[in-house]
Amino acid sequence: MGQGNARIFNIISIVFLLLSIVVIILVVTKLLGPGATPQSVGQLPTPFVLPTETATNTLVPTQVPTFTLTPTDTLTPTETETPTPTITTSATITDTAAPTDTPSATPTPSVSPTPSPTETPTGPTPTLENTLSPFLFDLREGQIILTSNFANSAACAWQGIGGQVFDLSGAPMNGLRLHVFGGDIDRRVDSGSNSLYGAAGWEQPVDSKINGNTYYVELESQGGTVISPRVTVTFPSDCTKNLALVNFIQVRER
Repeated sequence: MGQGNARIFNIISIVFLLLSIVVIILVVTKLLGPGATPQSVGQLPTPFVLPTETATNTLVPTQVPTFTLTPTDTLTPTETETPTPTITTSATITDTAAPTDTPSATPTPSVSPTPSPTETPTGPTPTLENTLSPFLFDLREGQIILTSNFANSAACAWQGIGGQVFDLSGAPMNGLRLHVFGGDIDRRVDSGSNSLYGAAGWEQPVDSKINGNTYYVELESQGGTVISPRVTVTFPSDCTKNLALVNFIQVRER
């Protein structure tokens, strides 16, 4: 319905409403107003009056039509949805395998430069005296010889230490003292006291049976000064090694 037609319909409804109100007011005024005053007449015999229906002037108010003004729906413009742009999937990019590097030829190893000769440290040339033991005598060849008992007939019922003493030239040297100690032994014996070991031989028994004990040997002067390092002798409890040969040799004069 257009906006002009709606306005005309609203005016007609208002007019009918006003007319209905006026009619109601007139009817109510008529009903509530005073009745007509009867005039004086002569005494007349009362005529026989047939009952007649008295017209009732009561106006039954008719039902006033009720007009409900329903507001007209205003057409709201519908929003037009903007079409969502469709994303077109591009073609899949396939990775192209990179060309495999062809290993180059193995380089020929270059010739390593010849290291230059190491400089010889300068300084005083070490002398024999500087390299030798601080003692006048030392263990000959730096070793102890373990062997079987050959110096007596006790065989394995004996264990001892023996040897020789030599001077700078390697000749036998008598008159020096050998100090043997360890365990229950603490004895001194002179070089040259037992020729079974050589011209400057010596011997010191330590037990009447084989054992695995450790003993020590030092060379001393006749005055008791230690003139050799202490030598450690450990027996293996073996009958074939129950004699320890400890030889001393002079390494410097003084």
